[in-house]
Amino acid sequence: MNFNQIIIQITKVSIAFIFTLIAIGSLASISNSIFSDKVLNEFNSKSSDQISRLKLELTTTVKSLEFNKKRIPHTVVGRKELLEQIEGQEVVIESLAYLSSPERAREYLKNINNKLKDTEDALLHSVIGRENLIKKINQQKAYIFAFKKIMPSSDLASDLSLSEEVSSDESKDLVTKEKKVIIELPKLSFEEELALASIDAGAKLSKKCTACHSLNSAGGNRVGPTLWNIVNAPKAKVDGFSYSASLSSLGGSWSVQDLNLWLKSPKKYAPGNAMSFAGLRKIKDRANMIAFLNSISDEPIKNNGLN
Repeated sequence: MNFNQIIIQITKVSIAFIFTLIAIGSLASISNSIFSDKVLNEFNSKSSDQISRLKLELTTTVKSLEFNKKRIPHTVVGRKELLEQIEGQEVVIESLAYLSSPERAREYLKNINNKLKDTEDALLHSVIGRENLIKKINQQKAYIFAFKKIMPSSDLASDLSLSEEVSSDESKDLVTKEKKVIIELPKLSFEEELALASIDAGAKLSKKCTACHSLNSAGGNRVGPTLWNIVNAPKAKVDGFSYSASLSSLGGSWSVQDLNLWLKSPKKYAPGNAMSFAGLRKIKDRANMIAFLNSISDEPIKNNGLN
């Protein structure tokens, strides 16, 4: 092999080596880009979930506080504990007020935006621990972005920029498909609904009863027995009315709890009885109906029969 051939071989090897390095560098760059996008997307998703959970906590606490305040006039036993619970709920609502007030949200956003700038300044002057600072910056940017997306004020985003140093590419990296969180208000128990029950709403529902029952003191029995004084009355004991064997065998009185079960499904409560009424599916409707039934009485029971 002469000298020229040796040079050609060395050149070919060198070119192949250079192309190999370029390929490896490109793959590494793509890999890092994919990893970076994945990390940023995870940061943003976690931030959105965190803020959504806090908003859910605020919503449920506000609902519970409103209910507890309505309970105060009707509560004797356990009143001190109820007042303490209300006080604690008010503290929670105050601590999360920035999630419902645009003014408080702006103030909160200023604070977290300033923290981001402090972290970015620290990165400029740091040699050790740069990876942790970069991670923290990405987390802060993701949180600010998610906060601005979820907050109620439409002009909040125009009041404050994410960060003057954030490029459009960086902002694009932070954008992920926002997870929609359906906030469901807590369901109230029968006792809670009964404490808040409306006699007027129950009176409207009672129109379903008038075809078979009288609702006044002088109405007497019809297809079904009169419902006057029915709350806490002995079961199947209205004078002058002939009851089915299934109702006659029950015993006990029509407490509010028993009326709740009866109104939910007469067929299930006393199988074989002659009543054709299907029942009231909603707890709130049954509570309103019982409040009305309690009102059509010579002596309505206090607190709708709740202890």
